Amino acid sequence: MLVHASHMPETPVGISLIDGDAAVRRERQLMLRSEAFEVRSYATCAAILADRGARTSCCLVVDADMPEMRGVELVRLMRARGWRGSAILLAGLGVGNELGGVELEAGDIWLPKTIGDRPLLDAVRATLGDQLASGD
Repeated sequence: MLVHASHMPETPVGISLIDGDAAVRRERQLMLRSEAFEVRSYATCAAILADRGARTSCCLVVDADMPEMRGVELVRLMRARGWRGSAILLAGLGVGNELGGVELEAGDIWLPKTIGDRPLLDAVRATLGDQLASGD
């Protein structure tokens, strides 16, 4: 289901964005905010794990191949600490194949790290379908 900005909930939906590349992280953060999403961004997995407020995020958009921890491991740790959202894992070339056997929770998805803005927005909206629909 595609939801346009005019159908966004009055209360912004929280997204946590984790990417070690500052330029990519900032560009995606600005893009998501321009679509009325509340976005917290983190340069490292340790930074999001240290932020208790991150557990309220509805969606994680995470680089699957962070230097200190794979994105799948981060998602598992977040869930073990009480986070109950959905995850979008962005995989570079080859990473998706290496981790292809990893089972994700319902609602979690793999996407290429080089995905464009519009397809990423569509994926975020699809992942957050129930939260977005409740804003109508």
